[in-house]
Amino acid sequence: MALGGRRSKIVLATLALTPNWVVPLDRLVDTVWGPAPPASALTQIRICVSQLRRAFAEAGAPTVIETHPNGYRLRVGAGELDASVFNEEVSRARMLAAQGAPEEAIAGLRRALSRWTGPAMAGLACPAVEAWARRLEENRLRAVEERIRLELGLGRHQDLVGELEQLVGTHPFREHLHAQLMLALHRSGRTAEALAVYRKLRTVLVEELGIEPGPELRALEREILLGVAAVELPGEPAAAGHRARAGGGAHPSRCPV
Repeated sequence: MALGGRRSKIVLATLALTPNWVVPLDRLVDTVWGPAPPASALTQIRICVSQLRRAFAEAGAPTVIETHPNGYRLRVGAGELDASVFNEEVSRARMLAAQGAPEEAIAGLRRALSRWTGPAMAGLACPAVEAWARRLEENRLRAVEERIRLELGLGRHQDLVGELEQLVGTHPFREHLHAQLMLALHRSGRTAEALAVYRKLRTVLVEELGIEPGPELRALEREILLGVAAVELPGEPAAAGHRARAGGGAHPSRCPV
């Protein structure tokens, strides 16, 4: 859809972030211009809304944006907003995981994550919208981590190494992803590489942020160094094969799952 310029997109993003609620005009003004709006701000907001309405009308949805005495409302039905559907599918997947159905939970998380086609609110350089975008991205990453946690619990560590290496490259300060990569490498018989991941991250954290790795990573490194066969992350469902062989004299660097 041809939504118009940057201001029109910011207005639509602000309405979409609070669907079915009236967004006051002064909030739209603040979002677009910040503390120093032009004298014509209200007029320009109305022009943006008119442009958006034309775009929606051309797409066959002329009544999506409603006018109210103090602002505008984006009318959204069930299943029409990807962010809402994503949250619902993730919630259902978490319930399935809690009920002991990891395969179904993984499938649900994959469906939820498939709704993402790129960064949220991409290209909208606006502090208020960027703050929401960071929140959405955090929700996405948590869903990714939960899906990986479940797959690790099913013994798919070798299949996950490549994906996790890519993820830690994209998110170099996200410790839980590094922990999951360390675990996947260690269980795949690549213990030296798992410890190298820890050393590299620790160097980055100390040199760039002046902090040490958190307790989860430190505990994981210690367990790997001690040769604990049943190394797991907090909250991870241990795989059946892993549990059966954990106490059976398995080589510590070839921790089976």
